[in-house]
Amino acid sequence: MSASGQVKRFARQFAALPGRAWRFVSDPAYRSVVALALRRPGNLFQPYGTTGEDRYPVVFAAARSALAGSAPLRLLSFGCATGEEVATLSRYFPGAFVKGLDINPRSIAACRARFAGVADCAFAVADTAAGEPAGTYDAVFCMAVLRHGDLAGANAQRCDHLIRFADFERTVADFARCLKVGGLLALRHSNFRFADTAAAASFELLLEAPRLASPASVGTPQYGPDNRRLPDAPLEGVLFRKRA
Repeated sequence: MSASGQVKRFARQFAALPGRAWRFVSDPAYRSVVALALRRPGNLFQPYGTTGEDRYPVVFAAARSALAGSAPLRLLSFGCATGEEVATLSRYFPGAFVKGLDINPRSIAACRARFAGVADCAFAVADTAAGEPAGTYDAVFCMAVLRHGDLAGANAQRCDHLIRFADFERTVADFARCLKVGGLLALRHSNFRFADTAAAASFELLLEAPRLASPASVGTPQYGPDNRRLPDAPLEGVLFRKRA
């Protein structure tokens, strides 16, 4: 659909739903989500900026244990939103350098304001980790990012009208490239399985977790390399270590 066609579609939706129109006018965060949906950057997965501090304590604690004795650490928070995960990682890993990447410029602006003057944090607008140097990070965290909220509860049998496995595979390949040997990859609530990617052959599984462990995970279907829905599984791999 052309950009003008998308604008007309959203205009019709807002005309039919005055509540959304009012939210668009009054809520800058919601406007930024709509702007992303209209702009459709090349590697957009989750347009919604839902976030919170310490949302995944089991994963963060397991990563801290696995990286014990490896200081100084460099960590990447991919899809950092407005910085809540960066703040959480700074508490779990005191003294670590944490870089946050997010596709939404408004979110990165909020991060820079929040962490102004903090030497151990940096932020950039990016839709992949392709700009990060190889072998740089001790851990990459990508939590509830490689998914699309509109698939939740929709019972969609295909996902490629919103997101594609090929983009997921390319994205996690960049994570693998910028991790050190022995580094950790943390993935949670993705619409695809890391085990289905070529990059997974270079990793060992450290931790699995229930897929329905929290309300945030309800309605997170998983899809295969053909973008078709997979049968629901009780567990998902969430923490992986890069092998030599």
